[in-house]
Amino acid sequence: MSKQAMAYKDKGNEEFKKGNHGKAIEFYTYATEMDPTNHTFFTNRSNAYFKMKNYEKSLRDAQKSVKLNAKWEKGYFRAGEALMALDRAQEALAMYKEACDMCPDNATFADAHVKAKQAMMKGMSAGEIMKTEANELFKKGDQDKAIIAYGKALRACKPEEKELKADILANRAACNRQLYKPDEVIADCTAALELVPTHCKALVRRAQAYESMEKYKKSLADFEMACRISPSMQVAYQGTSRIRQAMKKLGML
Repeated sequence: MSKQAMAYKDKGNEEFKKGNHGKAIEFYTYATEMDPTNHTFFTNRSNAYFKMKNYEKSLRDAQKSVKLNAKWEKGYFRAGEALMALDRAQEALAMYKEACDMCPDNATFADAHVKAKQAMMKGMSAGEIMKTEANELFKKGDQDKAIIAYGKALRACKPEEKELKADILANRAACNRQLYKPDEVIADCTAALELVPTHCKALVRRAQAYESMEKYKKSLADFEMACRISPSMQVAYQGTSRIRQAMKKLGML
């Protein structure tokens, strides 16, 4: 570590404490130039830019810090702060979560995470909020609780929220797929497609369920439909190829 770079960082800290954020940025910049591999220099400058309400540059430096050190919790926190100031609550929530996962006992990180979640949910319908909560359970691997939560989200949806209902049904299907319940997967995906006939995730998940039951013709039809709707969907193309090969071996094509 460069002693000269550390000296500039220390000078930057002194100016920051005095409220001279512009001067602090100047010294932090010297530090980064002397040692561009030190993640703390970028975090400090990120904080100084934040104090000057230059949120884009604050975010840039915070992102640079975690690029240099993916285990740097303060970098994620600073990125979250900048993103919140830029009204990007959903992205901020992800940054705060990284910080909280690394330091679960840090009250400042936990409080920021809660506030970002509240901001993200502002203006959302009850169904959307409950869907988000169910998604979190799914990500944690608690499929049984997620299924119950998705059911509550469905009941909370307004009649006109057809796309939201279809998304929830497709997500619940993903839970049931992990629990090896193809009949439930097919039922939810079919219900989703009745609401939104072009719902690609529902088509693919129903196709996968049919495949697991060796109902290859139905599986192929769903995979091919998904390919037509979303030409860039690799999982649909891979499924189509896989099913065609299986059917050829069985003499079905």
